[in-house]
Amino acid sequence: MNISDTAFLCGYFSIDNKRVSDIGKGMLPECFSEWKPANYSGQQVSMLSNFYYPEFVDFCTKVRQMYRLRVDRQVSIAEGKDNACSFRVEDIQFGIYPYGIVIFSIRLDFADIDSGTLFSALSRLRNICFYEGAGLDEFISVCIAPLKRLYGGLTGQPVSDDPNCACLVENGNKFKLFHIVSSDDLSDEFLYSCATLCPYRPDEQFSTSREYFEKTISESRVNVFNNWKALMLLDTVTFCAKGLSDFTKGIWTNDYFEMIYLYELYRKTYLYRQNLLFRSRREKPEVLHDRIKCFERKYTFSNISYNFLPNEVDKAMEHGLGTVQVESDVYRVINQEVESKSAEMESRSNVFLTFLTCVASLSAVWDISCMVDAMVNYEVAFQYSTVGYRAVVSVLIAVILIVLLVTRYKK
Repeated sequence: MNISDTAFLCGYFSIDNKRVSDIGKGMLPECFSEWKPANYSGQQVSMLSNFYYPEFVDFCTKVRQMYRLRVDRQVSIAEGKDNACSFRVEDIQFGIYPYGIVIFSIRLDFADIDSGTLFSALSRLRNICFYEGAGLDEFISVCIAPLKRLYGGLTGQPVSDDPNCACLVENGNKFKLFHIVSSDDLSDEFLYSCATLCPYRPDEQFSTSREYFEKTISESRVNVFNNWKALMLLDTVTFCAKGLSDFTKGIWTNDYFEMIYLYELYRKTYLYRQNLLFRSRREKPEVLHDRIKCFERKYTFSNISYNFLPNEVDKAMEHGLGTVQVESDVYRVINQEVESKSAEMESRSNVFLTFLTCVASLSAVWDISCMVDAMVNYEVAFQYSTVGYRAVVSVLIAVILIVLLVTRYKK
């Protein structure tokens, strides 16, 4: 079965805050010479504001800084011994997000191609750890080389000319995939094949169990209208449509991918980084706690649109990426660590305060014993003043100890 597909391969890496600040001030590194700013016009911002909340529009159009490299080139990769798979690379984009996260995407357009050939090609293109000897030389030269130059210029890290490009995905071994499939088959089985890039054979069962297939479809599918479906998974987002119009494709590309998906991928990347910093003990829990609270206040949006469908798509992408679970786990472990350290500091403070209380009490004991001596005259009452002092001091210390023991017991 032949289909058409517009696919976006996405990766990400981190840069330091100083470099982000320099770029914001217009101090661009040399690697930017081949990239052009992809700014939103005032008319575009005004149009988006009719559909999306102002804070989300500001994030997508002003907070992040987008750049584009126009490619517009036909690329072929080897498919078997004697065959080749051809596709068009329209452009490569990257965005610099708050806290020094860079997310990029490579747009690939496949026209009237066999579904098995397409899934095999996308699977090979995603697996960045297995590029060497995979017949991807032209793709590496056209798409990966400029991204590696960008990585080297932004991070200051040396990059090699070999096929290895694991540096372009900070955590993991695959590019994320967002793709829009145009097909006459809208069955759940075909949608699942598109999302997992496994061969589609209508008369055969998948290698995964039927229970897993049904669970995935039930939890991760978006099925609102009769002419399209979507499946949101951890590594892939798939829109599958019958009779796909240019208008709908434009919405899915410009809004659902460039705005919503990249925003959710940014959230997941940031939270995952905080988790790594915590686990590796490279940052104090108190610092991470404050950062996450600031991030939540600035860049976490409970809803993004006035309309129901973008919110449905956003929630499905959030669920597929597992952002909510990561967020909950990171908050929980960091809060536990902060509370534990606070309790430890409070315990130490209590010990010190107890010591100061004892010192102050002993000073008060001496003052009270002197006052009693002035009132009753120990030499007259006990023949020796030292006996009077000892008796009064002993009684007062005993009272103090009893009070402290009772107070501690009650706590």
